[in-house]
Amino acid sequence: MRRALLREGCRPPASRIGLTVRTLGCCTLAASLLVAGGCTSGGRALLATASHMYGGASVEASSPPQNSQLNYLRAHLGKREIYLALGYVDPLPEGPTEVWYSGSGEVLRIRQGRIVGTTGLTTDWRSVRFSSTGPSWAALTSRPDMPVRFTRERDLMPGYRFGVRDEVRLAAIAPPARSRMAQQHAAPVQWFEESSTTVPAREALPPARFAVTRIDDEPQVVYSEQCLTRDLCLSLERWKPAPAGGAAAATGS
Repeated sequence: MRRALLREGCRPPASRIGLTVRTLGCCTLAASLLVAGGCTSGGRALLATASHMYGGASVEASSPPQNSQLNYLRAHLGKREIYLALGYVDPLPEGPTEVWYSGSGEVLRIRQGRIVGTTGLTTDWRSVRFSSTGPSWAALTSRPDMPVRFTRERDLMPGYRFGVRDEVRLAAIAPPARSRMAQQHAAPVQWFEESSTTVPAREALPPARFAVTRIDDEPQVVYSEQCLTRDLCLSLERWKPAPAGGAAAATGS
């Protein structure tokens, strides 16, 4: 039922959507943690943190999460700054897709750093399709002088806007003068920008930016700026809690 809700666009009544998403997220995360060792002390700590988040208590920007056993996204959405927790990774044929939950009911589905589905926002991407599996960050980082092109189709709600088509160009760029990336990384960071032409033109999006670095010898998107509409933009940063007694070092503003 959870996947049907996310992919097919079925939505519970508005008065119940937050509770439904939080309940599904908590149950899914709890099940995955039990499989991964929920009977250990670490597993119990993870379940306790998940219970806190999905009980409706969002992690506020003034108190970044400290549980190093959970994976987080630091997100700016309009004037809000929140942290989302990784619920599970969906092993889809298109590629592993991360499912992230906020304490207030938003759900983001992310594949290779790109948003491929959302639930609970003012505009949602209910389905995203690519002309291929998408460009490999390993290939792009090794040959940043070679831009790539691909096609993306997305279905938007509300309004039943299906099959919005983007012709996307992805190319390396110089580090931007300003960003909201706030943590330092051991390996160099490479920046890329996705620009697109869209049919219909009224659904055109501002360019997206991605910061990629090597973690465990694999290139990963650690920060991005992506828009779902012209007026609905997010910045997303993979967030590693600071060591006890330490603080994250800022690299941008």
